[in-house]
Amino acid sequence: MKLNKLDNYDMKILGILTLNCRTPDRQIGKKVGLSGVAVKSRINKMERAGIIQNFTMKVEPPALGYGVIYLVVPSDDESDIVKKLKLVGEPFFVVPCLGDVTACGIVVEKDVEQKTELVKNLISNARIILTLDPKESEFRVDLTKTDFKILEQLLKNPKEKIDSLAKSTSLSTKTVTRTIEKFEYQKSSKRDRSGIW
Repeated sequence: MKLNKLDNYDMKILGILTLNCRTPDRQIGKKVGLSGVAVKSRINKMERAGIIQNFTMKVEPPALGYGVIYLVVPSDDESDIVKKLKLVGEPFFVVPCLGDVTACGIVVEKDVEQKTELVKNLISNARIILTLDPKESEFRVDLTKTDFKILEQLLKNPKEKIDSLAKSTSLSTKTVTRTIEKFEYQKSSKRDRSGIW
């Protein structure tokens, strides 16, 4: 199946799955005007064709109590940049860009302002683009041990069904459902199916 072979149903299905890969096939079917079985068949076909490549889950660092510093630096020596960033926190992306600059993101444990100043001192020509402090972030969630149990399983398999999640975490299906709803409501995590399209 090539991209030009996707019809409007496929595109609508992909749109819904991009927002939440855990959306049940029957619910997708109601939204697009197909049966749940037809939706499942189309999803499987797009997986086999490589249009849907994997399932992912994104957890925002501030939701876990971490700060984030986004910056741009001239692309002198990428390995040297990474070394310096590691002195401040955990680099989670370092991407060379056009114009001889490198875009970076660093997760820091605490004292975001202090760490930002440290970055400026370590990399004199760094331009700070954005800082996210977990205390001030819209993503801030006070996660419990139960939340972490469920997150850990979802990171392994974002597509895992609620019954299976309950079994693997030794929690009730009601607790798992309530926790996932809390994640979705608070926007602390986002699950989607990623594919090339």
